[in-house]
Amino acid sequence: MPSLKEKILLLLEEDLLFLHSDPGRLFKIGTPYNPGSFNRTILRLGREGFIKTLKKEEKTYFRLTDQGRKFIKKHRAADRGSAHSWDRKWRLVVFDIPEQKRKLRNYFRRYLVILGFGKVQRSIWISPYDFSAIIQRYARKLGLSDYIFQITADNFKGLSEAALVETFWDLKEIHNKYLKLIERYTRKQNELADLLKTTPQDKKIAKQIIREHLLWDYQTILTRDPQLPHEFLPDDWGGEKARKFIDSFLNRKK
Repeated sequence: MPSLKEKILLLLEEDLLFLHSDPGRLFKIGTPYNPGSFNRTILRLGREGFIKTLKKEEKTYFRLTDQGRKFIKKHRAADRGSAHSWDRKWRLVVFDIPEQKRKLRNYFRRYLVILGFGKVQRSIWISPYDFSAIIQRYARKLGLSDYIFQITADNFKGLSEAALVETFWDLKEIHNKYLKLIERYTRKQNELADLLKTTPQDKKIAKQIIREHLLWDYQTILTRDPQLPHEFLPDDWGGEKARKFIDSFLNRKK
């Protein structure tokens, strides 16, 4: 689930926060927050530069700053590799970065994880996709080009492709995250239906909130999904189930 900070930013993006004087009404679905938590988060968002405060006719309003909009945009840029087609070659990134550059080495490892690489060893990583150009740019940015090597391999002797994927990527964990997402938001849809029986005037707002939270949580999983070629995914792959669930949710008219 998005944090209270993230929820407020999502609401501000849709201008939903200004529809009611009592913002607590906007959090009826999911985790409840007391006014103190809400106010402290608003103050922190202002200090961090994500929102700005406006005064008009003795009322206080909040607006996203450019930094706040960039925060949301960055999170939503989650789909790194699903459009890639596999040319049946494997890319290895091998590095030997000195200990005195440990901090930069950690940055580089995290970057490989973001790109969906699987860890062979701490200094050897693998991907079915060709990210060589952007890896070179990032290595130059960190000043690590002399320590990083990229290799393209057609096959691996003694290790089948299925065994390779099972060894270097934890697809079961990601699969379960997708299934839990579906379970959680199926329950929230039922909660929403019950809520609207007593407060039908909240229908538009409540549906918009759940929609934004669903997309946020889905994209959070996508950032950890290596998005491997379809031939390596199980027939009941949770990622495909989650995609269909979201399509159904977004296209639901009622």
